[in-house]
Amino acid sequence: MDAPDPLLPAALPSAARGWTALRDPNRYGIWRHRPALGLSADIPEISLGEGDTPIVPLKRWGSAHGVRRVLAKLEYVSPTGSFKDRGAAAVIAVLAGAGVTSVVEDSSGNAGAAMAAYAARAGLRARIFVPESAPAAKRDQIAGYGAEVVAVAGSREDVATAAEHAAHAPDVAYASHARHPAFVEGTKTFGLEIAAALADDPPLHIVLPVGNGGLLLGAFKAYGELAAAGYQVSLPRLHAAQTSACAPLAAAFAAGADAPLPVQAQPTVAGGVAVGRPARGAEVLVAIRASGGSTVQIDDDTARRTRADLSRLEGVDLEYTSAVGFAAAASLRASGVIESADRVLIAATGIGLKDAGV
Repeated sequence: MDAPDPLLPAALPSAARGWTALRDPNRYGIWRHRPALGLSADIPEISLGEGDTPIVPLKRWGSAHGVRRVLAKLEYVSPTGSFKDRGAAAVIAVLAGAGVTSVVEDSSGNAGAAMAAYAARAGLRARIFVPESAPAAKRDQIAGYGAEVVAVAGSREDVATAAEHAAHAPDVAYASHARHPAFVEGTKTFGLEIAAALADDPPLHIVLPVGNGGLLLGAFKAYGELAAAGYQVSLPRLHAAQTSACAPLAAAFAAGADAPLPVQAQPTVAGGVAVGRPARGAEVLVAIRASGGSTVQIDDDTARRTRADLSRLEGVDLEYTSAVGFAAAASLRASGVIESADRVLIAATGIGLKDAGV
């Protein structure tokens, strides 16, 4: 079944009806936003209660970095521990509605866990391809949902290629979080929640760790569609945080290129953003530039320190990939891109338990 292009606007309810028109109180999960989702009415609602994640102030951490008004959206309280649940719910629903019975996915861990969980919820078989370097906690989580875990030697791109080949088998669909357009339709709810919850005092900056860029694209899509429907919103500056071990988008942004630049990926604790060839990289660069955002590269030592600081100062336990986003926000404050009085929201994308022992 065809799904909407993630960068084409959906027809949101008019702003004349107010923010409540974007939500159906009789539904749950991302499907609360069914009136705002560009998914056909005959697609089943597969959900584990994802979305509506808390937005909390980080006063002590913010004070330590000279940012007085910093917020974290705790995506890690999602059913499988990461924001990927938003997109997985939409992708699996579309595929289940099309009569698919078996899916394959490639992932460094979080997306694989999300697709495996939602496939189990929908009664579909799942085969998840992961790098050999994926943390054991993530592999075990995927297997726990009943999915077959296939560890692949080589780069993150080698893992994707293996999954693509497996998807050519009869009655198998490629549930790619990097490529399936419904994924961004699901992550769009992240942006819709921020815009509605903070309508009276919106963030000037949103900082996110970016590998394939599904969450950043979701936020960009949400704000664009809200503006088109007449809502009084201003697109925040979208900042993409990457690991310095693998930063094709940051390299392209710095060079003024329209597409990700080739990089030689190095080992990193931030495996969730170690994507050498992001499938929608060109669209991510468009979104960053259109918002007046930027890119930041963070090394592993800084990610480790940031993770420890957030746990100690705020009780926020992040995986290293997520810590990259917070480290980037601190770097942007240090460089003057973020000013002390700016309202900043950072996506806490994945829980620290997923990186146990890394």
